[in-house]
Amino acid sequence: MPKALSLKLDESTYEQAEKIRKRLKLPRNTYIRKALSHYNALYARKFLEREYRKSSRRLGAAHLEYLRETELLEDLPEKL
Repeated sequence: MPKALSLKLDESTYEQAEKIRKRLKLPRNTYIRKALSHYNALYARKFLEREYRKSSRRLGAAHLEYLRETELLEDLPEKL
């Protein structure tokens, strides 16, 4: 179910959005909805990337520890 939203913008942000919206020939509501959807997708990807990086570091550290423990990796420096 759609939710109503009250939004206050500073004058320059409003004018910029209106200029672009008019060039796109979109209703204000549609433009704002699309902008929010785009912004949400952008940050969802950034959060996912951050999680992947953390997981990759953890996996890499665990793999190096496994190699050390099983003596498959000789003369590995303590810090990489």
